[in-house]
Amino acid sequence: MRIGIIGAGAVGGFMAGHLARAGTDVAVLARGPHLAAIREKGLTVESQGETWTSRVTASDRAADLGEVDVIVVTAKGPALPVIAEAIQPMLGADTPVVCAMNGIPWWYEYKRDGGTNAPIERLDPGAVVWNSIGPQRAIGCMIDCPAAVPEPGFVRHVAPRKGSFTLGEPDNTESDRVKAIAKVIEAAGMGAPVTTNMRRAIWIKLLVNASRSPLGVLTGSTERGLAENPETLAVTLAIMREAQAVAASHGIEVRIDEDRQSDPSQRSLHRSSMLQDWDLGRPMEIDGIVRIIQDYGRNAGIATPVLDTVSALLGEKARAAGV
Repeated sequence: MRIGIIGAGAVGGFMAGHLARAGTDVAVLARGPHLAAIREKGLTVESQGETWTSRVTASDRAADLGEVDVIVVTAKGPALPVIAEAIQPMLGADTPVVCAMNGIPWWYEYKRDGGTNAPIERLDPGAVVWNSIGPQRAIGCMIDCPAAVPEPGFVRHVAPRKGSFTLGEPDNTESDRVKAIAKVIEAAGMGAPVTTNMRRAIWIKLLVNASRSPLGVLTGSTERGLAENPETLAVTLAIMREAQAVAASHGIEVRIDEDRQSDPSQRSLHRSSMLQDWDLGRPMEIDGIVRIIQDYGRNAGIATPVLDTVSALLGEKARAAGV
């Protein structure tokens, strides 16, 4: 199986490094200093006490990489419209596209019970991604892989557990293509559980991302720091409860273990993906992680006052900084 990784940053680099070490044919679409380092020295991954360097085919032009059997997109939501058009040379007639990203994905309404079966303007303006890739190619992916890029060409995995990528079809079937992809990922030493309820998996993580990532950007604090402060902990839990109610309006029940969420020892010192983007002056996934919950809440008549306040502050901080 030839796998194309689009956006070989923290998560994409982690996956590419594991796959390449296991002998999988990996084609990486990257750019800038990170691409230059990968070409010159290879891709180095540090994870669970091991460090290794792999050679991967890498370019900033999809045409150089050619057609692949599977594409894994690990780039952030704001970059997807440009990426969707750029990766066309890598798409075969039946190439699935695994969307390994935080927040609500662009394909979310496709074959959703009670959904619109249409693109979401908030996440996919002008339906560029929907029309360029096609929702029939989409495979959902919930990431559990806290990682960072401390320097170009080097990815550091910062959790004691192995990185995991939960995979699932938009129509909740357990398809042969998903099982085949999961088998390759697991053979490379990563987790790849297959779910028949991908949207629930997405919401489980979204409750964490929506409550902690924006607060991390506003305060500069880690998850553990937010849990150690009773006031920021109260805001965190309030947002989780609001997002939980919105998920329920989609028929998705997500339990919140408030004791565990309140225990600082259970929270990470890792700087969230959104906070890393802020640190680097990159566009943040505000629409897919925060504003989309507000949209769905309003459509269902569910108030989200705490999230609304945090969203307004986060949006203004980004606007003032020109991010």
